[in-house]
Amino acid sequence: MIERWHRVFKAAIMCHADASWSRVLSTVLLGLRSHVRVDTGASPAEFLFGTTLRLPGEFFLPEDISPDSNFFIEEFREYMRRVRPVPGAHKHAKRAFYFKELHNCSHVFIRNVAKKALERPYSGPHKILQRVSDRVLNIDVNFMESERECSTIF
Repeated sequence: MIERWHRVFKAAIMCHADASWSRVLSTVLLGLRSHVRVDTGASPAEFLFGTTLRLPGEFFLPEDISPDSNFFIEEFREYMRRVRPVPGAHKHAKRAFYFKELHNCSHVFIRNVAKKALERPYSGPHKILQRVSDRVLNIDVNFMESERECSTIF
């Protein structure tokens, strides 16, 4: 539950234009505590205080300002005139990195795909029995021969 709240908290801080998180911290916390949750129909502040919080925007009387659609359209058109196309990124295949020692090493480590907490990420060292190709090796895993593809193992 706390991890989910931290995710929402960090996302709310990142939404602000100000790069300094300490400047927007109070605003973000006020917003997170005063928003109405969908599942309960109330805000966390309502549960705590029994009433809604008075937000800074509620201290002032609302002014009747009707938005001028012509001004908005002209401003939007001016902005769109200034927008220039961005060239696409060239995605080319990079050559994979291989250790030079992979071709003449005698033992390798195997990465454990599903590991538990506080468990080693690699098993081994395992002895190389035969080199099938540049990347495919027959190795000794628990006294049994296993054929594995070794790409960046040192």
